[in-house]
Amino acid sequence: MSNRELFHATLRRENGGSLLHMEQGFNVRYDEWKTQGLPDGVANPDMFGLSAAPDLFDHLNVAKIAFFGFDQFCQPGFPEETLAETPQVKRYRNHLGNTYEVRNDGGWSLPHELDFAVKTLADYMERRDRFRGNIEKRVDWAFLNKMGPRVRAQEDHIPALWVHGPFAFLRELLGTENAMMAPFNEPELVRAVLDDHLELAQACAGPVIEATRPDFSFVWEDMCGSSGPLMSRDVFREFSLPWYRRWKRFLLDMGVPWIMMDTDGDPSALVDLWLEGGVDCIQPWEVNSADALRAAREHPNLALMGGIYKHVFEPDHPSQAGRFKTNHVPTLIDEELERVVRPLRERGGYIAGLDHWVHPGVKYPDYVCYCERLAESYGKANRSLRFLGAYE
Repeated sequence: MSNRELFHATLRRENGGSLLHMEQGFNVRYDEWKTQGLPDGVANPDMFGLSAAPDLFDHLNVAKIAFFGFDQFCQPGFPEETLAETPQVKRYRNHLGNTYEVRNDGGWSLPHELDFAVKTLADYMERRDRFRGNIEKRVDWAFLNKMGPRVRAQEDHIPALWVHGPFAFLRELLGTENAMMAPFNEPELVRAVLDDHLELAQACAGPVIEATRPDFSFVWEDMCGSSGPLMSRDVFREFSLPWYRRWKRFLLDMGVPWIMMDTDGDPSALVDLWLEGGVDCIQPWEVNSADALRAAREHPNLALMGGIYKHVFEPDHPSQAGRFKTNHVPTLIDEELERVVRPLRERGGYIAGLDHWVHPGVKYPDYVCYCERLAESYGKANRSLRFLGAYE
Protein backbone atom coordinates (compact mmCIF):
# COMPACT_ATOMS: atom_id res chain seq x y z
CA MET A 1 0.00 0.00 0.00
CA SER A 2 1.03 3.59 -0.53
CA ASN A 3 1.11 5.86 2.50
CA ARG A 4 -2.23 7.39 1.56
CA GLU A 5 -3.78 3.95 1.11
CA LEU A 6 -2.31 2.86 4.45
CA PHE A 7 -3.83 5.90 6.14
CA HIS A 8 -7.32 4.95 4.98
CA ALA A 9 -6.76 1.27 5.75
CA THR A 10 -5.69 2.18 9.30
CA LEU A 11 -8.82 4.20 9.97
CA ARG A 12 -10.93 1.36 8.55
CA ARG A 13 -8.98 -1.17 10.72
CA GLU A 14 -7.89 -2.98 7.55
CA ASN A 15 -4.14 -2.44 7.79
CA GLY A 16 -3.28 -5.72 9.52
CA GLY A 17 0.16 -5.41 11.06
CA SER A 18 1.25 -2.59 8.76
CA LEU A 19 1.98 0.58 10.72
CA LEU A 20 1.86 4.11 9.33
CA HIS A 21 4.38 6.53 10.84
CA MET A 22 3.22 10.13 10.62
CA GLU A 23 4.30 13.27 12.48
CA GLN A 24 2.43 16.54 12.66
CA GLY A 25 5.55 18.59 12.09
CA PHE A 26 9.26 19.21 12.72
CA ASN A 27 10.13 22.12 14.99
CA VAL A 28 13.78 21.22 15.33
CA ARG A 29 17.05 23.12 15.29
CA TYR A 30 17.58 22.49 11.62
CA ASP A 31 21.12 23.92 11.46
CA GLU A 32 22.14 21.75 14.43
CA TRP A 33 20.73 18.66 12.72
CA LYS A 34 22.99 19.42 9.75
CA THR A 35 26.03 19.38 12.07
CA GLN A 36 24.75 16.10 13.57
CA GLY A 37 24.64 14.21 10.28
CA LEU A 38 21.64 15.46 8.30
CA PRO A 39 22.83 15.41 4.66
CA ASP A 40 22.95 18.49 2.49
CA GLY A 41 20.03 18.99 0.16
CA VAL A 42 17.29 18.00 2.63
CA ALA A 43 14.85 20.89 2.99
CA ASN A 44 13.27 22.13 6.20
CA PRO A 45 9.57 21.36 5.60
CA ASP A 46 6.90 23.93 4.90
CA MET A 47 3.91 23.61 7.21
CA PHE A 48 1.28 24.00 4.49
CA GLY A 49 1.28 22.02 1.29
CA LEU A 50 4.33 20.10 0.13
CA SER A 51 7.96 21.16 -0.09
CA ALA A 52 9.34 21.76 -3.58
CA ALA A 53 12.45 19.69 -2.79
CA PRO A 54 12.80 16.51 -0.69
CA ASP A 55 12.49 17.55 2.95
CA LEU A 56 12.81 15.98 6.42
CA PHE A 57 9.64 13.95 5.95
CA ASP A 58 10.88 12.49 2.67
CA HIS A 59 14.39 11.89 3.94
CA LEU A 60 13.24 10.13 7.10
CA ASN A 61 10.44 8.19 5.38
CA VAL A 62 7.76 9.82 7.56
CA ALA A 63 4.32 10.65 6.21
CA LYS A 64 3.47 14.33 6.45
CA ILE A 65 0.08 15.91 7.04
CA ALA A 66 -0.02 18.26 4.06
CA PHE A 67 -2.22 21.02 5.45
CA PHE A 68 -4.44 23.18 3.26
CA GLY A 69 -6.63 25.91 4.68
CA PHE A 70 -8.21 29.32 4.22
CA ASP A 71 -8.69 32.58 6.11
CA GLN A 72 -11.38 31.87 8.71
CA PHE A 73 -11.30 35.18 10.53
CA CYS A 74 -11.44 38.87 9.63
CA GLN A 75 -11.55 39.81 5.98
CA PRO A 76 -10.49 42.51 5.78
CA GLY A 77 -8.49 42.37 8.96
CA PHE A 78 -8.03 45.26 11.34
CA PRO A 79 -4.77 47.23 11.08
CA GLU A 80 -2.04 45.62 13.14
CA GLU A 81 -0.08 48.04 15.33
CA THR A 82 2.41 48.21 18.16
CA LEU A 83 0.83 50.05 21.10
CA ALA A 84 3.80 50.15 23.47
CA GLU A 85 7.27 48.67 23.62
CA THR A 86 10.07 48.36 26.16
CA PRO A 87 13.20 46.19 26.18
CA GLN A 88 11.20 43.67 28.24
CA VAL A 89 7.75 43.55 26.61
CA LYS A 90 5.80 44.61 23.56
CA ARG A 91 2.09 45.38 23.52
CA TYR A 92 0.33 45.14 20.17
CA ARG A 93 -3.07 44.90 18.50
CA ASN A 94 -3.57 42.09 15.97
CA HIS A 95 -5.71 41.70 12.85
CA LEU A 96 -8.73 40.69 14.97
CA GLY A 97 -8.53 43.93 16.94
CA ASN A 98 -7.34 42.06 20.04
CA THR A 99 -4.58 43.31 22.34
CA TYR A 100 -1.73 41.10 23.53
CA GLU A 101 1.56 41.49 25.35
CA VAL A 102 4.62 39.40 24.49
CA ARG A 103 8.16 39.15 25.76
CA ASN A 104 10.66 41.38 24.02
CA ASP A 105 13.82 40.19 25.80
CA GLY A 106 14.66 37.19 23.62
CA GLY A 107 12.84 34.69 25.83
CA TRP A 108 9.66 32.88 24.91
CA SER A 109 6.27 32.44 26.51
CA LEU A 110 2.69 32.40 25.31
CA PRO A 111 1.26 35.85 24.50
CA HIS A 112 -0.56 37.44 27.44
CA GLU A 113 -4.20 38.19 26.57
CA LEU A 114 -5.17 41.75 27.53
CA ASP A 115 -8.28 42.88 25.67
CA PHE A 116 -10.63 41.69 22.94
CA ALA A 117 -12.63 43.63 20.40
CA VAL A 118 -15.61 41.27 20.64
CA LYS A 119 -17.13 40.84 24.09
CA THR A 120 -20.86 40.97 23.41
CA LEU A 121 -23.30 40.10 20.65
CA ALA A 122 -23.54 43.82 19.83
CA ASP A 123 -19.76 43.97 19.36
CA TYR A 124 -19.87 41.03 17.02
CA MET A 125 -22.78 42.35 14.98
CA GLU A 126 -20.87 45.60 14.39
CA ARG A 127 -18.03 43.57 12.86
CA ARG A 128 -20.00 40.67 11.43
CA ASP A 129 -19.40 41.54 7.79
CA ARG A 130 -15.69 40.87 8.32
CA PHE A 131 -16.44 37.28 9.37
CA ARG A 132 -18.70 36.38 6.45
CA GLY A 133 -18.32 36.37 2.69
CA ASN A 134 -15.28 37.65 0.78
CA ILE A 135 -14.52 34.07 -0.27
CA GLU A 136 -12.29 35.17 -3.14
CA LYS A 137 -9.97 36.90 -0.68
CA ARG A 138 -9.94 34.06 1.84
CA VAL A 139 -8.64 31.31 -0.47
CA ASP A 140 -5.08 31.44 -1.78
CA TRP A 141 -5.93 30.61 -5.37
CA ALA A 142 -2.36 30.85 -6.65
CA PHE A 143 -1.20 28.38 -4.00
CA LEU A 144 -4.05 25.97 -4.80
CA ASN A 145 -3.45 26.16 -8.53
CA LYS A 146 0.25 25.45 -8.00
CA MET A 147 -0.02 22.82 -5.27
CA GLY A 148 -3.28 21.08 -6.16
CA PRO A 149 -2.01 18.99 -9.09
CA ARG A 150 1.14 18.02 -7.16
CA VAL A 151 -0.65 16.86 -4.03
CA ARG A 152 -3.27 14.94 -6.00
CA ALA A 153 -0.63 13.12 -8.02
CA GLN A 154 1.51 11.91 -5.10
CA GLU A 155 0.95 9.10 -2.57
CA ASP A 156 3.67 9.81 0.02
CA HIS A 157 1.92 12.39 2.17
CA ILE A 158 -1.60 12.84 3.49
CA PRO A 159 -3.43 16.01 2.35
CA ALA A 160 -5.73 17.49 4.98
CA LEU A 161 -8.22 20.34 5.11
CA TRP A 162 -7.40 22.52 8.14
CA VAL A 163 -10.23 24.20 10.06
CA HIS A 164 -10.52 25.62 13.57
CA GLY A 165 -12.97 23.76 15.78
CA PRO A 166 -15.72 25.69 17.57
CA PHE A 167 -13.87 26.30 20.84
CA ALA A 168 -10.59 27.09 19.08
CA PHE A 169 -12.36 29.66 16.91
CA LEU A 170 -14.06 31.24 19.93
CA ARG A 171 -10.75 31.27 21.79
CA GLU A 172 -9.00 33.18 19.01
CA LEU A 173 -11.85 35.67 18.75
CA LEU A 174 -12.84 36.16 22.40
CA GLY A 175 -9.84 34.97 24.39
CA THR A 176 -9.59 31.77 26.40
CA GLU A 177 -11.41 32.88 29.55
CA ASN A 178 -14.13 34.68 27.62
CA ALA A 179 -14.62 31.61 25.40
CA MET A 180 -15.16 29.55 28.55
CA MET A 181 -17.66 32.01 30.03
CA ALA A 182 -19.53 33.12 26.91
CA PRO A 183 -21.86 30.07 26.77
CA PHE A 184 -23.21 31.20 30.16
CA ASN A 185 -22.99 34.99 29.82
CA GLU A 186 -23.54 35.49 26.07
CA PRO A 187 -25.09 32.32 24.62
CA GLU A 188 -26.58 34.12 21.62
CA LEU A 189 -23.15 35.49 20.78
CA VAL A 190 -21.74 31.94 20.77
CA ARG A 191 -24.54 30.67 18.53
CA ALA A 192 -24.14 33.54 16.07
CA VAL A 193 -20.36 33.19 15.88
CA LEU A 194 -20.40 29.41 15.41
CA ASP A 195 -23.20 29.50 12.82
CA ASP A 196 -21.31 32.11 10.79
CA HIS A 197 -18.02 30.27 11.16
CA LEU A 198 -19.51 26.98 9.95
CA GLU A 199 -21.22 28.64 6.98
CA LEU A 200 -17.99 30.41 6.02
CA ALA A 201 -15.90 27.24 6.48
CA GLN A 202 -18.18 25.28 4.18
CA ALA A 203 -18.08 27.98 1.51
CA CYS A 204 -14.28 28.25 1.61
CA ALA A 205 -13.69 24.51 1.91
CA GLY A 206 -15.41 23.72 -1.38
CA PRO A 207 -12.69 25.01 -3.72
CA VAL A 208 -9.91 23.72 -1.42
CA ILE A 209 -11.40 20.23 -1.47
CA GLU A 210 -11.87 20.35 -5.23
CA ALA A 211 -8.25 21.41 -5.78
CA THR A 212 -6.51 19.10 -3.30
CA ARG A 213 -8.87 16.15 -2.72
CA PRO A 214 -7.89 15.83 0.94
CA ASP A 215 -7.98 12.49 2.71
CA PHE A 216 -9.38 14.02 5.90
CA SER A 217 -10.30 17.22 7.70
CA PHE A 218 -7.89 18.30 10.42
CA VAL A 219 -9.84 20.11 13.15
CA TRP A 220 -7.56 22.18 15.37
CA GLU A 221 -9.32 22.31 18.73
CA ASP A 222 -6.82 23.15 21.48
CA MET A 223 -9.29 23.19 24.38
CA CYS A 224 -7.84 20.84 27.00
CA GLY A 225 -5.34 21.24 29.79
CA SER A 226 -3.58 18.65 31.89
CA SER A 227 -6.66 18.39 34.13
CA GLY A 228 -9.14 18.03 31.27
CA PRO A 229 -11.29 20.05 28.85
CA LEU A 230 -12.05 23.75 29.29
CA MET A 231 -15.72 23.02 28.59
CA SER A 232 -18.25 20.86 30.39
CA ARG A 233 -20.12 18.02 28.72
CA ASP A 234 -23.41 19.93 28.89
CA VAL A 235 -21.91 23.00 27.21
CA PHE A 236 -20.24 20.82 24.59
CA ARG A 237 -23.55 19.11 23.81
CA GLU A 238 -25.36 22.41 23.41
CA PHE A 239 -22.83 24.42 21.42
CA SER A 240 -20.06 22.27 19.94
CA LEU A 241 -21.76 18.98 19.12
CA PRO A 242 -24.14 20.51 16.53
CA TRP A 243 -21.15 22.17 14.82
CA TYR A 244 -19.29 18.85 14.53
CA ARG A 245 -22.33 17.00 13.23
CA ARG A 246 -22.97 19.59 10.53
CA TRP A 247 -19.28 19.72 9.56
CA LYS A 248 -19.15 15.92 9.27
CA ARG A 249 -22.25 15.82 7.05
CA PHE A 250 -20.73 18.48 4.82
CA LEU A 251 -17.44 16.58 4.53
CA LEU A 252 -19.14 13.32 3.63
CA ASP A 253 -21.18 15.10 0.98
CA MET A 254 -17.91 16.47 -0.42
CA GLY A 255 -16.21 13.06 -0.44
CA VAL A 256 -13.96 13.63 2.60
CA PRO A 257 -14.44 10.58 4.84
CA TRP A 258 -12.56 11.34 8.04
CA ILE A 259 -12.09 13.94 10.79
CA MET A 260 -8.90 14.03 12.84
CA MET A 261 -9.21 16.30 15.86
CA ASP A 262 -6.15 17.85 17.53
CA THR A 263 -6.04 19.03 21.10
CA ASP A 264 -3.28 19.19 23.67
CA GLY A 265 -3.87 18.11 27.25
CA ASP A 266 -6.34 15.43 28.32
CA PRO A 267 -9.47 15.11 26.15
CA SER A 268 -10.75 11.94 27.87
CA ALA A 269 -13.89 13.46 29.39
CA LEU A 270 -15.26 14.41 25.96
CA VAL A 271 -14.03 11.61 23.69
CA ASP A 272 -17.42 9.90 23.45
CA LEU A 273 -19.06 13.20 22.45
CA TRP A 274 -16.45 13.88 19.78
CA LEU A 275 -17.12 10.41 18.42
CA GLU A 276 -20.84 11.16 18.47
CA GLY A 277 -20.15 14.32 16.49
CA GLY A 278 -18.29 12.44 13.77
CA VAL A 279 -14.64 12.67 14.84
CA ASP A 280 -12.74 9.54 13.80
CA CYS A 281 -9.24 10.09 15.17
CA ILE A 282 -7.80 12.16 18.02
CA GLN A 283 -4.19 13.25 18.52
CA PRO A 284 -1.57 13.85 19.96
CA TRP A 285 -2.20 12.29 23.43
CA GLU A 286 0.43 14.16 25.43
CA VAL A 287 1.93 11.67 27.85
CA ASN A 288 2.23 14.20 30.68
CA SER A 289 -1.53 14.75 30.57
CA ALA A 290 -3.39 11.90 28.87
CA ASP A 291 -3.45 8.10 28.74
CA ALA A 292 -3.75 6.97 25.12
CA LEU A 293 -3.80 3.30 26.10
CA ARG A 294 -6.76 3.80 28.40
CA ALA A 295 -8.61 5.79 25.73
CA ALA A 296 -7.99 2.97 23.25
CA ARG A 297 -9.46 0.43 25.67
CA GLU A 298 -12.50 2.54 26.52
CA HIS A 299 -13.31 3.61 22.95
CA PRO A 300 -12.84 0.73 20.50
CA ASN A 301 -14.12 2.81 17.57
CA LEU A 302 -11.61 5.59 18.15
CA ALA A 303 -8.51 5.87 15.99
CA LEU A 304 -5.47 7.42 17.66
CA MET A 305 -2.32 9.14 16.48
CA GLY A 306 0.66 10.01 18.68
CA GLY A 307 1.09 9.07 22.33
CA ILE A 308 4.87 8.41 22.10
CA TYR A 309 6.61 10.52 24.73
CA LYS A 310 8.67 13.15 22.94
CA HIS A 311 10.96 13.75 25.92
CA VAL A 312 12.57 10.29 25.78
CA PHE A 313 15.05 12.07 23.49
CA GLU A 314 16.31 14.35 26.30
CA PRO A 315 16.56 12.37 29.55
CA ASP A 316 19.21 14.75 30.94
CA HIS A 317 16.95 17.79 30.69
CA PRO A 318 16.22 19.28 34.16
CA SER A 319 12.48 18.97 33.54
CA GLN A 320 12.88 15.18 33.34
CA ALA A 321 14.90 14.76 36.54
CA GLY A 322 14.14 11.42 38.17
CA ARG A 323 11.75 10.26 35.45
CA PHE A 324 14.04 7.86 33.62
CA LYS A 325 16.18 5.01 34.94
CA THR A 326 18.84 5.57 32.28
CA ASN A 327 20.12 8.38 30.10
CA HIS A 328 20.76 6.01 27.19
CA VAL A 329 18.38 7.31 24.55
CA PRO A 330 18.18 4.15 22.36
CA THR A 331 17.13 2.16 25.42
CA LEU A 332 14.50 4.71 26.32
CA ILE A 333 13.18 4.67 22.75
CA ASP A 334 12.88 0.88 22.89
CA GLU A 335 11.03 1.02 26.21
CA GLU A 336 8.63 3.72 25.04
CA LEU A 337 7.80 2.00 21.75
CA GLU A 338 7.19 -1.25 23.59
CA ARG A 339 4.91 0.54 26.05
CA VAL A 340 2.86 2.41 23.47
CA VAL A 341 3.23 1.11 19.94
CA ARG A 342 3.06 -2.64 20.48
CA PRO A 343 -0.35 -2.71 22.26
CA LEU A 344 -1.87 -0.01 20.05
CA ARG A 345 -0.66 -1.71 16.87
CA GLU A 346 -2.21 -4.98 18.04
CA ARG A 347 -5.45 -3.18 18.90
CA GLY A 348 -5.58 -1.46 15.49
CA GLY A 349 -6.62 2.00 14.38
CA TYR A 350 -3.29 3.50 15.41
CA ILE A 351 -0.90 5.87 13.60
CA ALA A 352 2.55 6.05 15.18
CA GLY A 353 3.80 9.50 16.13
CA LEU A 354 5.18 11.59 18.96
CA ASP A 355 2.84 13.24 21.42
CA HIS A 356 3.46 16.62 19.78
CA TRP A 357 5.69 18.10 17.09
CA VAL A 358 9.28 16.88 16.89
CA HIS A 359 10.74 19.55 19.15
CA PRO A 360 14.05 21.44 19.42
CA GLY A 361 15.45 19.11 22.12
CA VAL A 362 15.61 16.15 19.71
CA LYS A 363 18.98 15.27 18.16
CA TYR A 364 19.13 14.01 14.59
CA PRO A 365 20.85 10.63 15.30
CA ASP A 366 18.30 9.89 18.04
CA TYR A 367 15.37 10.62 15.76
CA VAL A 368 16.89 8.36 13.08
CA CYS A 369 17.22 5.66 15.75
CA TYR A 370 13.51 6.06 16.58
CA CYS A 371 12.60 5.69 12.89
CA GLU A 372 14.80 2.60 12.60
CA ARG A 373 13.18 0.95 15.62
CA LEU A 374 9.70 1.52 14.20
CA ALA A 375 10.77 -0.08 10.92
CA GLU A 376 12.71 -2.99 12.40
CA SER A 377 10.42 -4.08 15.22
CA TYR A 378 6.97 -2.52 14.94
CA GLY A 379 5.81 -2.97 11.37
CA LYS A 380 6.42 0.51 10.01
CA ALA A 381 5.30 0.17 6.40
CA ASN A 382 5.77 3.68 5.01
CA ARG A 383 6.62 3.74 1.29
CA SER A 384 7.95 7.14 0.28
CA LEU A 385 8.99 7.52 -3.33
CA ARG A 386 11.19 10.49 -2.36
CA PHE A 387 12.84 8.63 0.49
CA LEU A 388 16.59 9.29 0.33
CA GLY A 389 17.77 6.53 2.66
CA ALA A 390 18.04 8.02 6.14
CA TYR A 391 19.23 4.71 7.61
CA GLU A 392 22.30 4.35 5.42
